[in-house]
Amino acid sequence: MKKFPIYVLTVAGLIILFFFYSLCILKFSIKVDETIIKNPNIPTTFDGIRLIQFGDTLLENEEDLSVFEKAVNEINRLNPDIVIFTGGLFQKGTISSALSNEASKLLSNIQSPLAKVAVLGDDDLENEQAITDLLTNAGFRVLKNESLPLYNGSSESITLIGVNSLTTTPPLQTLLAQNSDANTFNILLLHEPTPASVVTDYPVELQLSGHCRGITSNDKTQPNYCSQFYNGTYRFADRLTLHVNQGLNRSNEVAALLRRPTLQSFLLIKEQ
Repeated sequence: MKKFPIYVLTVAGLIILFFFYSLCILKFSIKVDETIIKNPNIPTTFDGIRLIQFGDTLLENEEDLSVFEKAVNEINRLNPDIVIFTGGLFQKGTISSALSNEASKLLSNIQSPLAKVAVLGDDDLENEQAITDLLTNAGFRVLKNESLPLYNGSSESITLIGVNSLTTTPPLQTLLAQNSDANTFNILLLHEPTPASVVTDYPVELQLSGHCRGITSNDKTQPNYCSQFYNGTYRFADRLTLHVNQGLNRSNEVAALLRRPTLQSFLLIKEQ
C-alpha cells in the first residue's frame, strides 16, 4: 500500500477543514455591520432610530431558507424601527409556490414598528407582480420609482425614495429631481450601486444598494456591473453616503467562500 507524505495528508486535511468551515459554519453565521449616520436634516423624532437593511436572499432551497430564518431572528433581536429590503428575493428561475409560501412566512415575521419597505432587483422584475404581491402580503410597502415620507409622532419626516432596478427605470436624474427635497433627510433605495456618482448631484444623504454580493466585476458586457462600488460604505465629499450590502446569499466565486451573510444596521443621529 502506497504511503502518502505527511505534508500531503496535512494539506488535504486543511482543505477539507476549510470547505467544512465555509459551507457548514460561515454560511449560517449572520454578521451585522453597524454604521452611524449623523446629519442635521435628521428630525429630532428620528434621533436614535435604527434602520436595518437586508437583500440578495436569492432563495433557491431549504438551506437558503434556513439562512434567511436565522437572519430574520437576528433582525428582530436588533429591534429595528425601519427595515429595508433592497431586492434579490429568489435565485433567478427558481420561484415556486412552496418556496414563495416559506419566504412569505419569514418576511411576515419581521417586526418593525415604523415601516417595512422594499424595492425590486433585476431578477425580481422577471416575476414582478408575484414578488410584489408576496412582499405586500408580508407587510412590506414596495416602492416603484416613487417616494414615501415617514413620520414618527411629529410633522417632521424623512423620505425614502424607492427606485426599480436600473433595467427598467426611467432616467434616474428625473426621478431624483422629482422626489428629493434639500430640506429633508432623503434615503435612496436602489438595488444596484452603479449610479452613485450621479446621485451626488441631488440632495440624497444615504443610498442603500446591494446586487454585487461583495464581489467586484469589470465585465462591462454585464448590465449594471459591479466595479467602482461593490461592497461596504463609501462616503462622498458632499452629503452622500453609499452603502452596498453584500447580502445573505454568497456568490459561488472562491473569493466569497469566507464571506458571511450580512445585515446592515444604521443608527440615525441628529447632528446639532
